[in-house]
Amino acid sequence: MMGWTGLSRLARRWADRLRPNGVRAVRPRDRGVALLIVITWLAMMIALVSEFTFGTNVDAAQAANARDELRAHYMARSGINLSRLLIKIQQRFVEPVMGQAQKMLQQAMGGGSGAGGGSGSSSGSSPLGGLGISLRVTDYADLLMGFFSGSKDEAESLGGLIGLDISQAKGLGLKSGRFDAEITPEDGKIDLNCGAGIDSLNAQTKTRQLTVFRLLAGLTFSPRYDRLFSESDSKGQFVSRLDVARALLDWADIDEQMFSPEGASAAEDYHYDSQQDKYKAHDNRYDSLEEIKLVRGVSDEFLEAFGPYLTVYPSSDTTKNCRVNLGGVSNRLGAGDCAPLVMGVIRAAAIGDPAKAATADPTILDDAKIYPLATILCDRASAGGFDSLDTFMRVLAKPESAVSSEDSRYRALQGMRPITLDRAALDAVAYVGPIRTYRVVATGSAGKVKKKITTIIDTARTLENPMTQNVQAEQASGVLQYWREE
Repeated sequence: MMGWTGLSRLARRWADRLRPNGVRAVRPRDRGVALLIVITWLAMMIALVSEFTFGTNVDAAQAANARDELRAHYMARSGINLSRLLIKIQQRFVEPVMGQAQKMLQQAMGGGSGAGGGSGSSSGSSPLGGLGISLRVTDYADLLMGFFSGSKDEAESLGGLIGLDISQAKGLGLKSGRFDAEITPEDGKIDLNCGAGIDSLNAQTKTRQLTVFRLLAGLTFSPRYDRLFSESDSKGQFVSRLDVARALLDWADIDEQMFSPEGASAAEDYHYDSQQDKYKAHDNRYDSLEEIKLVRGVSDEFLEAFGPYLTVYPSSDTTKNCRVNLGGVSNRLGAGDCAPLVMGVIRAAAIGDPAKAATADPTILDDAKIYPLATILCDRASAGGFDSLDTFMRVLAKPESAVSSEDSRYRALQGMRPITLDRAALDAVAYVGPIRTYRVVATGSAGKVKKKITTIIDTARTLENPMTQNVQAEQASGVLQYWREE
């Protein structure tokens, strides 16, 4: 007889024979293999899909950035083109109209000619209070750009401010992206390249270099900058204000003789080749404003303090002899305060020889007395401008005439000692005239990308190397002296 063990074995044999297609049952030790295979396959598929999705997202982001970068670039270029249009409008239409309005107002008020001669002693009784009439549409470039670069609602709100219904106007506003531009005059700065390079061999070089030297000395004379000239540099050397002004001129002139206002001759010996990184003086025009950091005595602090009032992009009009154009002075010089430059012009005219500053009028040397007058001049220059040097001198002689009687400064200005400048001395370092050279900084944005283009435009320079098929239109819009994208 079979035991229970034999019967169980026989039952399993018959059960195996009765399975369809002869498939045998899975033994207990074979269970779970299929599950491991499925899990492994799912893990591989998830990794592949994740990699594919990540790569697709990266490619889409790169394409979007490339698209936005191209949009931002052309947004910034649109700001440059509109700025050139505003500059052309300013010169062709606004300036002639303002000149006629100035003459008509002077005739109606019985005033004298604003552009003529005269001295500071004949000032103070001007019916205009020593003020000129001027309108610079370039000062409102950021507002005017809003018509074209803002949204439709923003353009309509800007139109409402000046009483224009532009709801039906086409071509205004942008659906995506934005651009803006800031236009500032370069004429209202001290030109470091005047009398430099090959021009330093001309007969008028001495006069031009002396003008720049006087302006630089006047700009740096303020006691607020004493720390820049009372501490030693990294080499343990001390430099004076006049030493730095002289070194700035010697770096750019083509000869190897040290500049001297007295006419003495000495070799340039600034020891540029004795430093760890040896180099020689450029002895030619500055290529950029940052190049002055290579000059002996010029530090980062010096560039930060005086950089907004210096330029290396001169006007092509050599008859101005390196003088500062007071018609381009305003509180839009980049630093937001033109008072240091105005103080420098006043001191350059009043002191004459910088080496004899100690013998000058104490009022000229005192910041507490001259700075309030400079701020008044900056406010008026930004609002109405100056039509001549006489208006500038009249404000110095009678500063309370330049502010309203309700102004908190009116009473203080009444008790302030006036400053009387010699007309010929002021004419030697400054003039008033139309702006010729502009700096335009345009920014364009699209998505998360921003582009900035900086240009220098000379409206009177001859287009020497035309790269356009329409030379006349390019010339009329101003010649580009400098172009930088970032």
